[in-house]
Amino acid sequence: LGRGERLERLHRVLYPAFRVEFEYDASDVFTFGTNTEEAVTLLDGLVDGNDRWVSNYCAGTADPATVDPAEFDLGTGHPGLGSTVMLQFQAANERAASTLHEGLTDYRERRTVVGSEDAAVFLNRFKDNYGIPNDFDPDGSIDVTGVSRVYLPFWLAEFGAETTDRTYLVSFRDVEDAAVEHPDSWLAGYVADDPTVLDHYGHEVDLDRIEQSTGDDGADADDSGGDSGAPTVNRQSPSGSGEGGSRAAVVQPDDVDLNVESLVDPRPEHGFGEVGGMAELKERLRHTVVRPLANPERFAEYGLGVVDGVLLHGPPGCGKTYVTRALAGELGHAFIEVTPADVTSKYVGEPAQNVADLFDVAEANAPCLLFVDEIDGIAGARDGEGEMNASEQQMVNQLLTELENLADGVVVVGATNLLEDVDPAIRRSGRFDERIEVPPPDADARREILRLHLAGRPQERSLDLTPVVERTVGYAASDLELLAENAARAALEDGAQIGQSHLEGALEETPSSIEDWVGVSHKAGTHIVQPDGVDLSAHALVEPDPDRTFADVGGMADLQDRLQETVVEPLENPDAHEAYDLDVLSGLLLYGPPGCGKTYVTGALAGELGHAFIEVTPADLTSKWMGKPAQNVADLFDVAEANAPCLLFVDEIDAVAGSRSGMQSSEQQMVNQLLTELEGVGEDVVVVGATNLLEDVDPAIRRSGRFDERVEVPPPDAPARREILSIHFDDRPLAADADLDAVVEGTEGYAASDLELLAENAARNAYQDGSAITNDHLDTALFETQSSLRTWTDGERYAESDQSSDLRYFG
Repeated sequence: LGRGERLERLHRVLYPAFRVEFEYDASDVFTFGTNTEEAVTLLDGLVDGNDRWVSNYCAGTADPATVDPAEFDLGTGHPGLGSTVMLQFQAANERAASTLHEGLTDYRERRTVVGSEDAAVFLNRFKDNYGIPNDFDPDGSIDVTGVSRVYLPFWLAEFGAETTDRTYLVSFRDVEDAAVEHPDSWLAGYVADDPTVLDHYGHEVDLDRIEQSTGDDGADADDSGGDSGAPTVNRQSPSGSGEGGSRAAVVQPDDVDLNVESLVDPRPEHGFGEVGGMAELKERLRHTVVRPLANPERFAEYGLGVVDGVLLHGPPGCGKTYVTRALAGELGHAFIEVTPADVTSKYVGEPAQNVADLFDVAEANAPCLLFVDEIDGIAGARDGEGEMNASEQQMVNQLLTELENLADGVVVVGATNLLEDVDPAIRRSGRFDERIEVPPPDADARREILRLHLAGRPQERSLDLTPVVERTVGYAASDLELLAENAARAALEDGAQIGQSHLEGALEETPSSIEDWVGVSHKAGTHIVQPDGVDLSAHALVEPDPDRTFADVGGMADLQDRLQETVVEPLENPDAHEAYDLDVLSGLLLYGPPGCGKTYVTGALAGELGHAFIEVTPADLTSKWMGKPAQNVADLFDVAEANAPCLLFVDEIDAVAGSRSGMQSSEQQMVNQLLTELEGVGEDVVVVGATNLLEDVDPAIRRSGRFDERVEVPPPDAPARREILSIHFDDRPLAADADLDAVVEGTEGYAASDLELLAENAARNAYQDGSAITNDHLDTALFETQSSLRTWTDGERYAESDQSSDLRYFG
């Protein structure tokens, strides 16, 4: 120690590494050919960019020290040595097996675009990063023959100085042979750069826990089979028996009729390492569930409680059940899976009692994870057409009671396809603290899932997953599993290894099972984001790729020019507008009679901008089943921010933020929340409100700064009516002598929606006659289709308004 320095603490760190055995083509300088050689390297088990350091550790040591956690001396009995931290593996073995191939592919791609001198640099970098021997032939191949898991023991020493609060980290090998002992500064630097690493990837454990969880002959210490994505240290027997390799006993509570043996898996066999992709989801679950349960005292110190429940939502087949079972394995908890049929079947007693029995089973088999699949089938949202029957209401009430009184050691995870299908009382904070989307897998996840399901099957070395990954946007995880199975079956029939033709052939015969569910957004590669903790359904509100632009809008030339000038151009050329001290529009308020195209032109504006289109009505925010209106407004803007750049269209904004005289408290809170959100809205969110009458909107909402532009959308004039009619008759059999101009003259004061209905009526009349649309059909349709604006109750108010157009034909 230097002067004034003191040793604060020692951490014993067990660092995870993949021990990769491989064969490679080595250059033979005597024969100018190649030989097949064998080698071993170590790769980073955290998959966090430390491959180079870990492989160099292997290369620089004659016999790298590895440990079996079941036999390792963890320092107990040595006062002041602190706890051991075992860092968790972050990927399956297949990931390590593919790393060398990916590195080689990357080198060869770079080699094709650089000179020979730079190519040599990339080759040396490839060898150095992954521990590839120097005699490797750059045109040769690498064949991984085995992958196993090891733990590298290090001491991480933390030093402090009397004159400062700063501490310093130094790491060194945990071996007794001084000849091979040397500083490993990379580990200290890695942790020093982010001191949360130790907590992020692992947790402190004690000797008793190590011995208990690895009592089955230390089989998991060197997990060559890759059956677990978490270290053995986390795998406790739920029954606490500690009997090596034996299946833990399932506890059947007294007076419970449910078939417990069929519901409870006492020792789930896989962890996150066997879950392909889903990196963000797994990290979210580690952060919200795994670490708080592993260190409850530490989280309590910061006033952070343990999560009582998690609600997963997303399309079917995307892995909600699989990842939840892996979460149970990661926790070392028993796994209890239940579906609505398990508690509502007429053969298993009263549903409410079954729910109570289910939680008795969970408590008796704690620590456990209780997974309620299709929770909306047990506690669905109540629509406005009718209430629940007595049995259903009792079941929901019982579920609420059980969630309120949840026993320690029981984690509840619910799953649903759509959040809004779940009873709001179940969703609210305190019952399910975390709501997390499980979306269709992204490109990285699809690649991992395909690798996982192709692993262990005979496949050609040149198999390229990229074309299939690119063409499976919008596929569920289960679809990718089926695709891999179909490819394997085709290869078996050919008596060959799985090749490119088998994989791409399987793609042709394996469509997405959720294409209709997720809509065109995922198919087009556009992803709808559901923010965590938000009840409003982003999938129900967001149109990610509007299919119309100004070119599809009939008439409204002046309005289009106004929107082009005030909205489109400032957003497309912000720097030019800034040079002239012109602000970019933050909000737009459209007003005018109903049916005149406010919604349609706003959707076209979103398409013109290339923004997602989010449409919301007052019913979406004020429904008695959708929670507090003010919170719904906040959630709406969270959806908008998550799906930016977007255009947020609030239709009938006067019903959300009308005149405040006589407002109830909840309505006042909703207006205040809307004002707050408009003040803080991001630059990538354009807000457009629509109302029939400007004076019906709260003055605070109308004033400049909230809605910079107020634009009228009046009934269409004659040229606009002519264009609208032309659009609606464009794909219909119109007689050559049909006179649309006569219809234009007879439709003054008609809304755009009236003209659409007129065209439909004319077409229906012609269809009944079995002919083209003639002037007689047009005249009949004109007689049948009256202007909706002439009976509009607020027409007179609109006509007398100072802010309406000069058209006077209402009432």
